[in-house]
Amino acid sequence: MGKVGQYFTAGEFACPCCKETNPSQILVSILDETRRTLGVPLRISSGLRCPVRNKAVGGASLSWHLPRDGVGYAADVTYSDHTRRHGEHILRLYIELENVARRRGINYGLGLYSSWCHIDTRGECGGGMARWSKYNWPR
Repeated sequence: MGKVGQYFTAGEFACPCCKETNPSQILVSILDETRRTLGVPLRISSGLRCPVRNKAVGGASLSWHLPRDGVGYAADVTYSDHTRRHGEHILRLYIELENVARRRGINYGLGLYSSWCHIDTRGECGGGMARWSKYNWPR
C-alpha cells in the first residue's frame, strides 16, 4: 500500500481483519509532524478497526478507530524502537502530539497509556475535545 504521508503508509493504518484503510489526512499530518519533531521513527499499533476487530480488542462501542464514512480518524502510536516505549519517552510523545494537534485548530482526542498514545481528530466529525490517562505513574 502506498504512502499517505511523509513517513507513513496506508497499510500501517489498516485493520488487521479486513485490511480496510483510509486514514484522515489531518491525522496523518499530525503524526508526520510529530515524527519529524521527535526525530525518531514511530509505529502505528492500531489505526482503523472494523467492528469485529474493535470488539475483539475491547474497544469502545463508539470508538474513533471505527470508520466514519469510510475514513479512520484515530491511531494508537508508539516508538518503532521498543526501548523507548516507556516513561519519559512516552510522555514526550504525548506532549508532542498535543502541541502538534493544538496547532491544527480542531478538536482532538488524546490518550496517554504506559507504552503508547492515542490520537484522534474527532473534530473533523463534530466531536468535542477529550483527554485521558491510563498511564501508570511511578510512585
